[in-house]
Amino acid sequence: MPPEVQELQDAIASIPGITDAAVDKVDLSDVTESDFSLLPYADLPLGALKRTKGGLDNELVISVNFGITRDPKGFKALEFLSWWVRDSARAGEPMQIRSVALPPIGDQFGTSLRFCIDYFYADPEQDIGKLLSKVGKLAVELNSAKGLYPQVVAS
Repeated sequence: MPPEVQELQDAIASIPGITDAAVDKVDLSDVTESDFSLLPYADLPLGALKRTKGGLDNELVISVNFGITRDPKGFKALEFLSWWVRDSARAGEPMQIRSVALPPIGDQFGTSLRFCIDYFYADPEQDIGKLLSKVGKLAVELNSAKGLYPQVVAS
């Protein structure tokens, strides 16, 4: 795993109340509206993709899928990350946070809720160095926010 990706994953996973975090990258440039109902696309940020009728040219989504503990510490972690994503989006970053769950069937109901931070990235040059730099910058910004509010992240 590239160090920038590991740094972002670690920045999220190290917040008390986060159970695990995994970073993934999906090429959206060939995703069309007709794909939305297909199972392999179920966990994509379909609401955002619906607005553009699918992925844009040369667009990727960097997604950080994470779980929280089911207690006040987990809710505080989720609230902190929700604030950070909202604040970053207000500052111009193309990102969002969303929940992901399986259908409410049998024993999986009440146990499958997870969360996902999506960062949309389009680069006509498809320069992996620029993408990794951006991911590294997100990690630095999150760690900076954690440093500004140590009482929140330490509780």
